[in-house]
Amino acid sequence: MPRMTETQTNIAPPNTTPPVAEEKKSDAGSIRIKNAEKKGSAGFGIAEKLKNLWQSHAKKKDIEVIEEKISPEEEKRRAEKIDDADEFFENFDPARDKKKLTTEMRKRIIEAEKLYQEGIVSAKDLIAPTSVEITNHEMRLNGMYLKSFFIFNYPRYLEGNWMNNLINFDATLDISIFVYPTDSLRMMKILRKKVAEMLSSKHMNEKKGLVSDVALDTALEDAQSLRIDLQRGTEKFFQVGIYFTIYAETKEKLGKSTRQLETLLGGQLVMTRGADYRVERAFETTLPECTDMIEVVRNMNTSPLSTTFPFVSSDLTSNEGILYGINRHNNSLIIFDRFNLENANAVVFAKSGAGKSYAVKLEILRSLMLGTDVVVIDPENEYESLARTVGGSYVRVSLTSGQRINPFDLPLSVNDEESRPGELLRENAITLSGLMSIMLGKLTPEEEALMDKAILQTYEIKGITSETENPSEFEMPVMADLENVLRSMDGGASLAVRLEKFTKGTFSGLFSDQTNVDLGSGLVVFCIRDLEEQLRPISMYILINFIWNRIRSDLKKRLLIIDEAWHMVQHEDSGRFLHNITKRARKYYLGVTTITQDVEDFLDSKWGKPIITNSSLQMLLRQAPVAMERLQKVFNLTDSEKYLLLNSGIGQGLFFAGNQHVAIQVIASYGENRIITTNPEELLAMKKAKK
Repeated sequence: MPRMTETQTNIAPPNTTPPVAEEKKSDAGSIRIKNAEKKGSAGFGIAEKLKNLWQSHAKKKDIEVIEEKISPEEEKRRAEKIDDADEFFENFDPARDKKKLTTEMRKRIIEAEKLYQEGIVSAKDLIAPTSVEITNHEMRLNGMYLKSFFIFNYPRYLEGNWMNNLINFDATLDISIFVYPTDSLRMMKILRKKVAEMLSSKHMNEKKGLVSDVALDTALEDAQSLRIDLQRGTEKFFQVGIYFTIYAETKEKLGKSTRQLETLLGGQLVMTRGADYRVERAFETTLPECTDMIEVVRNMNTSPLSTTFPFVSSDLTSNEGILYGINRHNNSLIIFDRFNLENANAVVFAKSGAGKSYAVKLEILRSLMLGTDVVVIDPENEYESLARTVGGSYVRVSLTSGQRINPFDLPLSVNDEESRPGELLRENAITLSGLMSIMLGKLTPEEEALMDKAILQTYEIKGITSETENPSEFEMPVMADLENVLRSMDGGASLAVRLEKFTKGTFSGLFSDQTNVDLGSGLVVFCIRDLEEQLRPISMYILINFIWNRIRSDLKKRLLIIDEAWHMVQHEDSGRFLHNITKRARKYYLGVTTITQDVEDFLDSKWGKPIITNSSLQMLLRQAPVAMERLQKVFNLTDSEKYLLLNSGIGQGLFFAGNQHVAIQVIASYGENRIITTNPEELLAMKKAKK
């Protein structure tokens, strides 16, 4: 752990004031000239602008040359050479004719330079305050009250990120850190002397039979340790000054902020003191001028100095929302409401076993507590325990299950909107055309036209046409009705044969009966684990369409969780359908969470990157090296963030919320962990405990 020794406090601070160059003695006029030359061009850089002023004073006079000692005869010869002052200034060259100026001419040039500079607007004029009031303890600047402080004592041990309380304090602050390197050889001599003094004191106490002085032993140990580190070159020695200025609108707020900050730092044994009676100098010290005006420094070696690194992560915490995890940079809580972003969509990427489902289930559990309804498409039966625990609905979608969803169900009217006759029919006909492309394979343009005609005729057989006012009053057709229509159409026999597998063949019954599933409130989970691999993209397409139609008809705060979404984006129609939902979800108070472990397949899809673009919330947990290069480009990750993801543990990664992102550690309570864990070892232990 970084530390600083007590023995370092008696070392005098280095002389930080630069040596002042000595000036040659001269008369008062020459001193003023030299000072003016230091400040700028001293008139020579603006000869053209001051030409008229100079001409009025360029008369033949005795010349006093400052830079060199010349005889009176040489002065007279030079004066006679300048016959005409106007001609002299017309051809004046500072590099060549500087020495030809008389003392009087130099004085006039300086006065003209001052006059010219007074009419120039500088950066200081632009940023200067309109008013400043200085008292013994604080300042008032442009109506804002401010008070400056310095740190005068530190604890023996400094932990990393101890400045977090200062940097993330809820007030306007200016902080300056001054670091003065000290010669290691000089420090070695001082430490050698200190160690000898402390050893002598220790031996004297032992001879007197006194009890060992713990403070002396500690100081001796620290001094010897530091001396060894300096000798090896693993540590260097510095003197450090830390100053900060607090701003507030009123004097009362300033006093309150001052007390809070002193308490926070005092709890870490970092002692501060107000710069009373040095208010103006302390304020100037915290300005971005790199000037230490009060020079209150303490001794530090490299390790404790590294803990003052000021660029720590800011908090990603709001006053509302749910707890997503712990900020790994500063141990603050990541509390956020995704519905406060421009859209509430999210993507979760992680390799298998990195904790992505664990993190999402934790979000579901905490969202339910705030009254948010959640619908989950579960491909691996991971959400059943959660659904049973919270009293949600669990729908097992399989060939052997008795729960069915009819894809021919017309969408319900959108909440508070009146649909024209035939609008819902056309909308579902388009959806069914996309479903047929997934079920039967890619259709030719002729087959697409034939299928579209067959779908409309299937509805017409049940009495539903584009002129029907209330189609929900009629019985909906099923897949077998579409097969019969195709068989009766010219050119439809081939399509009917391919569709027969879903009506009478191996996959019959799953999507060929009337719907007997309803979306209740709370948590609803659709499990598709027991489906054949070929049926998964079909099932997810139908389920999402069914869920989407119900969501649009009843406006309510909801989350839609799609696990293993790479299955959907592999197919053109289902990928487009998912992309359209992510774009339109915000209008219906819906947040879509897309989860995948096959990052390569997801990003290779035509719809993968657009879905990421339309998701304001992103969570990246531990990644496989083969996928890291792609993710780094898509999310604009730095090399440090890349290595963080590669070396993260379970439940660790990066959390993006809009333009902010932090390193996250997903943490659950004991009770939450028992509900959402998918660790086989923990599940087996809990099963044995029940027995």
